This record gives sequence, C-alpha cells and structure tokens, in this order.
Amino acid sequence: MPQSESALLSDGPFTRFDAEVLVALYSNITIEDDQGTHFRLVIRDTDGSLIWRDWNFAAEAGVMLNRFIDSDGIPRTAS
Repeated sequence: MPQSESALLSDGPFTRFDAEVLVALYSNITIEDDQGTHFRLVIRDTDGSLIWRDWNFAAEAGVMLNRFIDSDGIPRTAS
C-alpha cells in the first residue's frame, strides 16, 4: 500500500500492471531492460537523460520512483 496520497507505487516491489499504468499516465516513464518476469521502470527528463530507474523486484523500488514521479513526472495530458 502506498505510504502517501501522492504515491503511485507501493514502497516495495511492483507489478507489470502497476508499471503499465504509470507508462500510460506519464510521457517520460518507460519500461526498459524487459526480461519478461522482471524489468526496470525508468524516468527520464525532457532531453531523454536518466532521472531514476529501478528493477520491479527491488525491495524498496517504489520509494525513490514515487519521489521522482512526484517531482519530475510529466503527465501525458494536463488535468
């Protein structure tokens, strides 16, 4: 369960479904290094430079990903 209202991922590992939801919501989040059962969720800036990435199975994967999504996520559409 996410720790805060704005958290989109749990603090720990996340599923492919969770990642695909974020990819659909944000223009600068992608799934990379896809190995089938595991993959990295990657956040890049507008120039394509890496901001943050983590494997979906990492113990605290969602902690930093949520932090960077909150500060650097670029929504696909303005709300």
